Amino acid sequence: MPFAIRSLSAGDQLGVNECRYLLLPPAGGTVGTFRHVVGAAAGAEVWGVEYPGRGDRLDAPPPSSLEQLAEHVTGELLRRERAWVRQTVVVGFSMGGFVAVELAQRLRTRCGPAPAAVVVIGTPAPHRRVPGRYGRIGEDHLLEVLTGEGFVPGLGSRASFEVWAYAAELLRRDVRLTTAYRGPADVAVRCPLAALCGDRDPVPADDATEAWRPWTTGPFLAATVPGGHLGLLAPGRGAEFWTWLRRIERDVVAAGVRDA
Repeated sequence: MPFAIRSLSAGDQLGVNECRYLLLPPAGGTVGTFRHVVGAAAGAEVWGVEYPGRGDRLDAPPPSSLEQLAEHVTGELLRRERAWVRQTVVVGFSMGGFVAVELAQRLRTRCGPAPAAVVVIGTPAPHRRVPGRYGRIGEDHLLEVLTGEGFVPGLGSRASFEVWAYAAELLRRDVRLTTAYRGPADVAVRCPLAALCGDRDPVPADDATEAWRPWTTGPFLAATVPGGHLGLLAPGRGAEFWTWLRRIERDVVAAGVRDA
């Protein structure tokens, strides 16, 4: 059975702080979600997580909870070299942001290495979540993107009914997981953290940016990007995505290295 964590790029260049990037999809997404940003990676070492029950992992049982999903990915990280994890910036979009925080917390409780940083994009801080609201707006917002370029390879205005049905089922399944999610443990991650959201996101900007500040013991950055946060994954926005990641690496990851 294929592993969840897999390489997405042909590049092997670590960043200025010797970082690689591990990308976690939003609700309804697959690793195909990141094809445009990977195409603009300019040699960066980019990895992704394919959640069970989709992509080439269709035979893997879908997770029954976000916690179970995070536990599965944590297990794969713990089987890697400690230095590999310490050099990895974990980036999660919307639902993937919660998974990223869960990974960092679970690595800590297992006495594993802390990642170089956690980046949450379009994810409301746990203490600002409104039960049920996130699921509704997450589905509406993602469907808008699905109608355009599509998160599942082959999905678009001319996609077959079967492909659309597949994508819609992934979305509904993930929205259910996110709605049922109780939130991470009330423990700050022990690595730098950055929180981005779109200035047109349905989630209030402060809830998805500054509200994350108490969730890290390390350096922190909060900012908004033009449009919706999922727009960073659209065609032509890849360079902008990497500009933000390089800024985070420069201003947040580097500060964490100095403080270590």
